[in-house]
Amino acid sequence: MLIKKLESLKRYKHTFLKCNKHISVGGHINMIRIFTNSGVTYTAQGKYQLHITDERISYNTVQGKQSLDIPFAEISSIFLLRYCNSNRHYSVTFRDAAGKDIGEIDTDIFESPNTTINGHNILETKSILIAFAENKLTSAFPDNIDNLDILLARTLKEKEIRLKGGALVGGKHRVNLSDVRRVKCVGNGALNNLLIYTKEKGGFFDTPDMKIPVTELTLPILEAVMARNTGRGIDFSQGNGFDQKTSEYIITRYMNSTFFLNENGSLSDDWHEVAFNHIQAYQSDISFPAY
Repeated sequence: MLIKKLESLKRYKHTFLKCNKHISVGGHINMIRIFTNSGVTYTAQGKYQLHITDERISYNTVQGKQSLDIPFAEISSIFLLRYCNSNRHYSVTFRDAAGKDIGEIDTDIFESPNTTINGHNILETKSILIAFAENKLTSAFPDNIDNLDILLARTLKEKEIRLKGGALVGGKHRVNLSDVRRVKCVGNGALNNLLIYTKEKGGFFDTPDMKIPVTELTLPILEAVMARNTGRGIDFSQGNGFDQKTSEYIITRYMNSTFFLNENGSLSDDWHEVAFNHIQAYQSDISFPAY
């Protein structure tokens, strides 16, 4: 696979082993954004070309049988098939605010050892997820989590799950962000969820107060919530009962430590630093130039 980088982000390197902590006084420092106007283009030779910017995604097959150009403003959610239980050829479906499919593409169809992320063949797909999340969370993230009003997911039980008014709001359950004390990532690869608890410790029947799907939006939001509320991140210690002893592979496939990093390379608060260090320890960020 030929990868053509259209822009280099000079201010950001692949790892930040040491970060300057800067407390902002009298003004907000924007979150660093990996995807900008010029964006990045991936070319799967003989198959398709994928272009991703901070505002949209375009996809064109070589023979012209499929052409897609969708701004993120028209996308409310992304549905993935095979992404967490295989290592090649995923299906990415884009859905609008009504839950209607508005486009579907294939990604990472070739195994490319030279461009994997810690052995994960996910560069194209993760680029879409990070660019989409940066767009929806905005550069004010993570300090804006109490003010965001966005669709996070849909489930049969909760119907629509939104982040609104500083709370996770579903059809059957509501949890204030300030009340969250534990979040566990659980799943089998095909279906993965975040279990949310408002109690510090669970009893014999440790029933979550709410369960929401793992997505490119729910993960950074709840990582931020946990860091702010408790000084620690999401619990990824539970495996899938088969080939994965933990669910840490979810971090590699969905998360970037840059969600918590300022555009000048600094960290604004102690809880930003907690979240940043937790995710950055896995050395699996999308960054340019990186390959």
